Amino acid sequence: MMSEEIYEWGLSVIAAVQKIKSPFMTAFMEGVSFFGDPIFYLIVVALMFWCIDSRKGFKLGTVIIFSGALNSAIKQTLQVPRPFVRDPSVFVVEESGFSTPSGHSQGSASFYPVASSIFVRGKNIINRATRILLATLAPLLIGFSRIYLGVHYPTDVLLGLTIGFLTATGTLLFWDDVEKKLAPLRKSLKILILAFVCLVLNYFCDNDTSMSGLLFGFVGGNIFMNEKNGFDASSGTFTRKTLRLVLGLAVVALVYALLKMLFSFVGWGTEQSELYSLCRFIRYCATGIAASCIAPMLFVRMNLAACSTRSKED
Repeated sequence: MMSEEIYEWGLSVIAAVQKIKSPFMTAFMEGVSFFGDPIFYLIVVALMFWCIDSRKGFKLGTVIIFSGALNSAIKQTLQVPRPFVRDPSVFVVEESGFSTPSGHSQGSASFYPVASSIFVRGKNIINRATRILLATLAPLLIGFSRIYLGVHYPTDVLLGLTIGFLTATGTLLFWDDVEKKLAPLRKSLKILILAFVCLVLNYFCDNDTSMSGLLFGFVGGNIFMNEKNGFDASSGTFTRKTLRLVLGLAVVALVYALLKMLFSFVGWGTEQSELYSLCRFIRYCATGIAASCIAPMLFVRMNLAACSTRSKED
């Protein structure tokens, strides 16, 4: 079959890449791969959303969460095993879940073009070159690291990069226009649109509802927070911003951990439970709300941040 030939070709490419394998190279590739890891995105988005510019942080967070939810839906639909499952000789590091498309490749191709447009400002040739390099080189290096580590076929990486770059391009071209069209809508209608998007994602990914839950919570919490006039992430001293970051991460981690413990205690947190997918959605939804709404409300209440001076947004 054609798919078998593609997989065999992919394994041969992985084996060829791994000819440069060494302890140093493996450590280096794991380091490169970290810059496409969810924990890295969490830190960057939290820093931007809570301490620099909440509007840009929301944009960056929404893009990477949506990309993750889309990736999970495609993976669960295709259910392609990892390369090292088919051929243990290419094993370098352990990785759970399915293989196609590469989540690190798709996430980085979604994240870095948008991040480069936010962090690297100015229209001179140096800034433009920096944006292009960051937007393209980082995803390509991260994709290559996933092949070297034996956790993805080259076709996984190619598909992930394609979907990711399309997601980033759509965001860069249409985000501002969509934001303006949604701004006048009632809060209930915005939530309804968001729920529909998450419902579609869950339809294709009912076994792992984490990312769609996180998307619903993060965007929904931001909608509610902005109805309450939001908060000004640029306000406050360096010390207050540092306290915001520490407090925000603590709140998010606490909400996540408490719900995980609760659902495990009542027996709903295991995959054998009929309520597993629902509880997983609720847990990640609450985590998203904690990040975009509960933590910012605490910042304002504790005088660590000022209310937003902008007019109400979506």
